[in-house]
Order: sequence, then C-alpha cells, then structure tokens
Amino acid sequence: MKKTIISIAALVVLFILFFVSTSYMNSINEKFFNYVSKNTLYYQVEDVNYTKGLLNSQGNFIIKLNDLPYEFKVNAIFSNVFFAGNNVKISIINQNDDFKDIFSNEEIGNINAKFNPFNINSNINLKLKINNVNYSNEQIGSIKWNDIYIALNTKEGLVKDIIYNIGDFSVIDVIPNETKIEIKNAHVVEIPVTALKFEDIFNPTRNSEQNISIEYANFTDEAVFDNLHIYAKTIPNTQNDYNNDLKLTLNKLHLIQEDLLLNNINLDANFNNISKKAYEQLMFSPNIDIFFMMAIANEFLKANPQIILDNLSFEKEGKKFNANAQAIFTQNNIKSQLHINTQILPSQFWPTFEYFDSYFVDENGTYVLDFIYDDSDKNDIKTIINGEGITLNPQ
Repeated sequence: MKKTIISIAALVVLFILFFVSTSYMNSINEKFFNYVSKNTLYYQVEDVNYTKGLLNSQGNFIIKLNDLPYEFKVNAIFSNVFFAGNNVKISIINQNDDFKDIFSNEEIGNINAKFNPFNINSNINLKLKINNVNYSNEQIGSIKWNDIYIALNTKEGLVKDIIYNIGDFSVIDVIPNETKIEIKNAHVVEIPVTALKFEDIFNPTRNSEQNISIEYANFTDEAVFDNLHIYAKTIPNTQNDYNNDLKLTLNKLHLIQEDLLLNNINLDANFNNISKKAYEQLMFSPNIDIFFMMAIANEFLKANPQIILDNLSFEKEGKKFNANAQAIFTQNNIKSQLHINTQILPSQFWPTFEYFDSYFVDENGTYVLDFIYDDSDKNDIKTIINGEGITLNPQ
C-alpha cells in the first residue's frame, strides 16, 4: 500500500512538473515569436497571430517587402516539450503568382530554431534554408539552385555570427537578350564588430568582419572567375566615421570579349575616415541624381578620407604587375602617390590603356612608374612623374 501511495505521489509530481514545464516553454516560445515577428528595414510584418497549446503552440504572420510587390506567409510551430531538439519549425509560404511555377510547392523555405529555455536571450540558433529549385521554360529560360541557406547565432540578444551559403545557382534568361549567371559554392561568414540586433541583420551600414569565398562564377559568358577569397572589415573610428580593410585574392579572371586572362590577382587596401553621413545617405536615398552625388562627394571630403592601396598585383601570361598607392584628403587638399613595377605595359593587357605606356620607364625589361601629386600649396601645385616635376602656378 505504501509503495502504491509513493508511486501515485510520484506520478502526481511528474504530472505537475510536466504542466509547469509546458506552461513555462509556452511563455518562452511566445517571447521568441515576438522576437522574430518584428518589422525590419526591408519588410513589414502584418496579421500577427499566436495560439497557445499543450504540447505545441502555433504562430503566423505576413511579411510584406518594402521595395518589391511581394508578400509571404510565415507559419511557426513551437514545441512546448522542455527537452525538444528543435524548439521551433517555421515554414515560409509563397503568396505570389510570379513564383508559383518556380517552386514545386507552396513552401519556398523553412527555418529551424534552437534556444536555451532557461534564458532566451543567451543563445539562439536559426537556420533558414531555401527549397531547391529546378525550373525551365523554352521561351523564358531556366532557374536552378540548391543548398542555399542562412545560419544565424545570437548571444545575449545580439547577433554573434551569420553564415550565408549557396551551393549551386544558375539563371538563364532568353528574353529579351540571353543572360546567364552561374555561381558555385559561395560561402560568407560575417561577425559583427559592434552590437547588432536581429532586426538589423540586413542593414547595409552595419559594422562587421566578413570572410567571403566563391569557387566559380560566370556572368553571361563575359566575365568568368574562380577561387575568389575576400576579407572585409568595417569598424567605427574615433570620429564616428568608418575605417575599412579589404583583402582579395582571385585565382583567375577571364574577360572573354576583351580576350583578357589574368591570374593570381591580389588586392590589399584600407579606406579610412569614410564619412558615415555620406555613406548612409548614399545607401538609403530613394533618388540619386548629379546634384545628390555632388553633395555626397562634398560630405565625403569633409571627413578627410584616406585611401591606401598596399598592394595590387596580378599576372598575365607569366608576366607580373605590381602597384601600391595612397591618396590623403585634408582640408580640401590632396596628397597622392602611385608606384608601379611591371613586366607588362598597360596596353599589353588592355589596349584602351595605350596612352599610359609613355609614362613608364624601361629598367632592363621592367617598366616603372612613380607618380606624386600634392596641392597643399595652391600657389605651387606639384605633379611629379618619375622624378621629373611639373609645377602648376595658377594665375
């Protein structure tokens, strides 16, 4: 009898704990739903609904893109079981006639989410996967892609890192002119360097460190490249403007119409004191004309920008090209210099540059160009090419 009472008591306790845990998970899931159903820079959220259940809860809302006439329905199923592997499963449903023939069913993508039930703000892991597409039409063209996803991790309510991936992507458009785009194995890892909220992940002015790799790309059989690697970093400086680092390596670039093939391309550059105000105006302005660009240029120069090219190098048919340069803008003054050391003249890799051949000095088969410009003294503006100066004295 005593054992029976103990067993019943244990069952009652477990039953109570189960309901307490499901109730707790329900409240946590609702917080997460509120977290992901916010407006962002690129879309508005409408018709938000959340329904609580015992083992599962459900939520849905409509996303309307700000700049495109498209909307999508988002359906979410939340597990209220405390030890569930995936807390949330989200489906993105197509609501647009334009995409009905492209996707094989109404669902165009799905999201799996995990988070710590003890602290929703500690760590959240999201993975958005776009469903594979293999669509073709003889009159229109074809669209194919696979293994496209975005993975996002947060910590303490802020984005920790974002991963973008494209396995294979190709678009062939035969109307009005044949257009072809192919991308294979593109991968981006982005790590914010300043606090980044979930709703700001696509904000073009965010500060971050990015590692980008693309195995192969083909643009309309005009530009083809392989093994591209880019490191880019944007951070705020003490003047609350931007400093940017950019490093690029590219195994091969083929410009087919120009019959130009370059190998082992390397770029290492820094862009300092880039006006935050000018950059944000450029990114968010709906109207861009010549007067707007003049105002942007003026704002850009106010920040005293510095452009430093530590290295630009490549090879053509085994012959090497190397250059470094810098341009410093201060108080409406410009100081710049350029040094090129090359085994191939500009016209030999691009005929349009034939005019610049005469500025190079032949040093035993290596061509050298040194250029200096300094207008700090408006009464004595200096231009120096290969040690020979030309002084411009305004009348």
